[in-house]
Amino acid sequence: MTSGGSTWHNLRVVARGGRAAGAGKGRAAGIAAALAREPLVHTLVLAALLFAAYALQAPAGEDRIVVDRTAVDRLVAEQETLLLRPLSEAERRAATQTLIDQEVLLREAYRRGLDQDAVVRRHLVQKMRFILAEDQAEPSEAELRAFFESNRERYRTPPTVTLREVFYADPATVPGDLLERLRAGAEPDDLGDGPDMLGPTPTRYSLRDLIGPMGPEVGRRIFELPAGAWDGPFASDRGVHFVRILERHPPALPPFDELAESLRQDWFFAMQEKAVAAKLTELRAGYRIVVEDGAGTP
Repeated sequence: MTSGGSTWHNLRVVARGGRAAGAGKGRAAGIAAALAREPLVHTLVLAALLFAAYALQAPAGEDRIVVDRTAVDRLVAEQETLLLRPLSEAERRAATQTLIDQEVLLREAYRRGLDQDAVVRRHLVQKMRFILAEDQAEPSEAELRAFFESNRERYRTPPTVTLREVFYADPATVPGDLLERLRAGAEPDDLGDGPDMLGPTPTRYSLRDLIGPMGPEVGRRIFELPAGAWDGPFASDRGVHFVRILERHPPALPPFDELAESLRQDWFFAMQEKAVAAKLTELRAGYRIVVEDGAGTP
């Protein structure tokens, strides 16, 4: 990349609070303001902030900001890659001004204690965990199978039931002899308020599936019914339910091939968490940690 003039030879920009801007800088500020209104350039600058922050070298608390050539070159290269053209001299000056302004805003945020904001702290913690998590190579099938064998219970499906339901939203419309009619062989599709609340097609429902629409107490009572006969009524916040358990299904472990993609994602997460835990052990060694009485043990 060409330097675009002597301005960019051994660049070292020093900004001090309160320094008056000259006419040349006024023009650059105008260009920077125009660029700031361009959404693409704005996005490019934000994307480069993390990298630029490492290149802005100044002890905390000082009013001196030093931008080295590496930071500017990196930002310029990223913008040129996305814009598919070289930046003009004015655009390069605007990029430098952007780095300076971002550092000024960052310093002011720290001075005002914004880094103590709960949301900001949570984002910083998440970002640090992302940084500490090592990039993992794609797992082999042997590694995934070993992971599967070590976590079989994690992938075992819960017990489920297949059932039919007759549902009335208004308890006042429930026929008094409905349960007897159902047990005598009445067609459930001809009764109730249209399609079953759980769906017209019998399928497998776990206890969690039933608790959602019916509530904890009713969902648990229905889930524990024996298979065979119709039972009810069961009153929930949604209405009245009559249920017949068609079949009970014990817990099952799906075959490896059905779980391959889930195993891959879980394997990556587990390896990253392992890497983060190892790095945190190293980092904690650099701190003197004091846990006050009653605060628990780390």
